Amino acid sequence: MKLDQNRCKQILGNFMELGVIKTSEIDEVMALFAPSFPWAASMNVADSVHVHLRVDDVSRLPHDRILAMGTQAENAKDGYIKYPFEGGINVIISSIDVAEDDWIPGPGRPRPYLDHIGIDLRDESAATKAIFDETPAIAKQSGWRTKAQGGDGTPVYCCHVEVGAKHWVYSPTAGAACIEVAYGALKINGDSMGCDLRPIDPAHPKAAQAVCGDHASSEAGAIAATGSHYNVADLGRFGEMGKNAGPLWDKFLAYYAAATGEDGALTKREKALIGLAVAHAKQCPYCIDAYVGNCVASGATVDQMHEAVHVAAALSAGIDLVHGVQMRNALAARGKLDT
Repeated sequence: MKLDQNRCKQILGNFMELGVIKTSEIDEVMALFAPSFPWAASMNVADSVHVHLRVDDVSRLPHDRILAMGTQAENAKDGYIKYPFEGGINVIISSIDVAEDDWIPGPGRPRPYLDHIGIDLRDESAATKAIFDETPAIAKQSGWRTKAQGGDGTPVYCCHVEVGAKHWVYSPTAGAACIEVAYGALKINGDSMGCDLRPIDPAHPKAAQAVCGDHASSEAGAIAATGSHYNVADLGRFGEMGKNAGPLWDKFLAYYAAATGEDGALTKREKALIGLAVAHAKQCPYCIDAYVGNCVASGATVDQMHEAVHVAAALSAGIDLVHGVQMRNALAARGKLDT
């Protein structure tokens, strides 16, 4: 095994002192190293494991204390950061939406908490692929529930990276974190602006609301407005638009980042609220999805976000009305209106 069990326990103990993981959650992670763990074969060939923690605000973490543990930040974005450690242990911390659970209406689960544990199979050999492919069968034998993502040439995008495929398995123990078994080399997509949300546990009492609630409403609205099918997973594929127009794509990204991602005369929070309003005015469900996350990550309140949308709606109505002057001009020219 490439993974250092003792190092993993030590690192997680350090994060427990920071108040972002509980003893019971550490026990869940360490259970992966037991010979009786159903996916022990995957652990034996894994290049790393990652522990994904959810917090209220990533920016408020004591990052200096984390760096003192002997790590460097990777893929740091608003509301998301990854800390890799020697021994094949990665700690990922997020406050943005990363799971279908986040689509459930109403207050979410109190943070911090352990969202999931990942087993990373980077070796793309036939032997490792065979072990990965056994994941659903092992889940069925062990009484776990499972969902698949990607595969057959369709990658899975998540938080600016991609892998070939994933299997998600859900423990029969109530309240336990789910486990992600990921297959394929990790590819960094600095220009990717979304992710394929972690599937919700099929046994979750509100699973139908996560899949058919706000998400479905926005999807239905997009279909009505544009006549096309909106798939939230496609947001993570935005970077594909640069594959056949690389130079133009690079120029767009540079301009986009400068215009939206940096404080200037306007703060990033103000720019995010403007972006959210424009996304509604342009009727772009992808942008609405992205800018809800940007607004939350930049500290915008729910009331501010709603008010921004009302500004967009009011202005759109005003634009329609002011164009009515053209109608009146046309009517006057035809002698149908007294000026």
